[in-house]
Amino acid sequence: MPRRSKFSRRGLATVVTGAIMLTAVAVMGSGLVSWANSNLFGHERVLESSYSNNVNKINEYLTVENIWFSTSGVNNYVNVTMNNPSTIGLNVTEIQLNANGIITDKKFTNQPVLPKNSLSINFTYAAYPSKVPINIYITTSRGSIFTTQVLSP
Repeated sequence: MPRRSKFSRRGLATVVTGAIMLTAVAVMGSGLVSWANSNLFGHERVLESSYSNNVNKINEYLTVENIWFSTSGVNNYVNVTMNNPSTIGLNVTEIQLNANGIITDKKFTNQPVLPKNSLSINFTYAAYPSKVPINIYITTSRGSIFTTQVLSP
């Protein structure tokens, strides 16, 4: 028979070591799953927002219906009437008039144009030479630019 010491306990160290290893694996595994889950949801939110913005930008459409110039009085006024035939709303943030390098730039905080509705904006502009083509650029909050050209009065 093999001799055993009175302090020898075979198997107890194996059980304790196994329990410590199992606890460590469980704690690290749950931490890793939690981190991966939050990281995945963060990327999913960014991807969803990017997809939504790009699809809405593609669906954004604006037509310029009328442009009226008023030269009466001291100031020159222009009235730009736009129509939104699309199914999503948009915000006009800037209208720029450009004729031979003479630029009138009108910025807005946000002028909403609801779906299937029109918007008319009136503002002063620089004096342009008569019968010169004026390029009109309308910018939306999503970055779309719609352009048209008219002759100055």
